[in-house]
Amino acid sequence: MRFWITRNSEQPIREQLVRQIMLAILSEDLPAHQKLPSIRALARRHKIHSNTVSGAYHDLLGRGWVELRRGSGLYVKPLPTSGPEGSTELDALIANLLRDARKLGHEPDEVLDRLDHMVRPRHYKRVIIAEPEPGMREILRAEIDAKLPGRVDSADPAQLPNLDDAVVAALPSRTAAVRARLPRHTPCVTLKINSVQKSLLSYPKPPAHAIHTIVSGSLEFRSSSRTMLIAVGLHPDSICDLDTAVDGWQSRIDFRSILVADVVSARAVECPNVFRVVCAASLSELEHLLDVIPPKLPQPHARSL
Repeated sequence: MRFWITRNSEQPIREQLVRQIMLAILSEDLPAHQKLPSIRALARRHKIHSNTVSGAYHDLLGRGWVELRRGSGLYVKPLPTSGPEGSTELDALIANLLRDARKLGHEPDEVLDRLDHMVRPRHYKRVIIAEPEPGMREILRAEIDAKLPGRVDSADPAQLPNLDDAVVAALPSRTAAVRARLPRHTPCVTLKINSVQKSLLSYPKPPAHAIHTIVSGSLEFRSSSRTMLIAVGLHPDSICDLDTAVDGWQSRIDFRSILVADVVSARAVECPNVFRVVCAASLSELEHLLDVIPPKLPQPHARSL
């Protein structure tokens, strides 16, 4: 069982351990009667103080999630099989939810955060795009700002600004590292990526001898586009790319070639194939998060005199 420790979280490391072990037990990632790692082993693995691990284990012991077997260590206690009416069925539903989410790559804390938002919706005012590459950061900001004008900022994940009232968005390859830097209750939306193959279906099929030029100021965009174009059947020798950060790049364009450009570069050239990185579903998700209005508290009934 792997634990995710965030040192700059507002939640203490001890409580992070307690919570993750409890969720692992509920989702049966830690099945009944499984032995927990020793205090020393867990502390060494995550480079944390052994007293922190010891405190977390004592909390779990006191709450009845684990049991001490003298001379052997701590073991997961079986989940209760009886309780208030419906509790067993609810526990099973929660366990199945966490297990299915884990299969899709979602950690238990991420599931809890999403459930918390659904039950107690919060109102966010802006989106902050967390992306380390400046070129890709500009592209993502341009795409999302077109959907949410005036409500989008961007930053390097290592230099995130004040996150009050903000939703953070990141590409799938960045999400885990970005989420580890965020405060406990700041949501991080994984931006789903458009399919190059589906995007190209709306354009006429180019002749076999055509040269395909990828135009972008982002190395990430150019590399990913090249990989995906090859994957849909184009020959590697028919693909070249231009970096718009290099002076004089426009003079190198052969306008007879088939161009693929990002939304920022497309402003400078007449490009038939503008590839948008972020899919419509993610744009709608961000729009929904910014448009959620907190529920109004019920007003007290006026008393008749």
